[in-house]
Amino acid sequence: MVTLKMKKIIVLSLFTLIAVFTFSCKKDKSHVVKYSIQGSARSTVTYTDQNGDVKTVTNADANWTTSFSSTDHGLMLKLAAISTDGSNVGGKIFIDGNQTTQSNGNSNSITISATLP
Repeated sequence: MVTLKMKKIIVLSLFTLIAVFTFSCKKDKSHVVKYSIQGSARSTVTYTDQNGDVKTVTNADANWTTSFSSTDHGLMLKLAAISTDGSNVGGKIFIDGNQTTQSNGNSNSITISATLP
């Protein structure tokens, strides 16, 4: 027979296990990604969004930026830009505020990439 004391021990043990699993589960860290284009003319910009989909912005401002958050670790981030008038364009990718890659703008187009940790 199970005594009252054993029932209390079983219930307490079960509660402890549930608490340990609930609070020890590692939550996926969200990362903030920022794409930035610099130039003197408008550009056509293509980039990978938080879902891994390719987005295109036509006639983007010379100093265009966009940001998003993602927990998709290993997501390949890609940024490309082509100046509409042939002038030089540069670009940068930031993850959590840290610059991960750049192109200095020595031509009328860029293609850069990084991987979300």
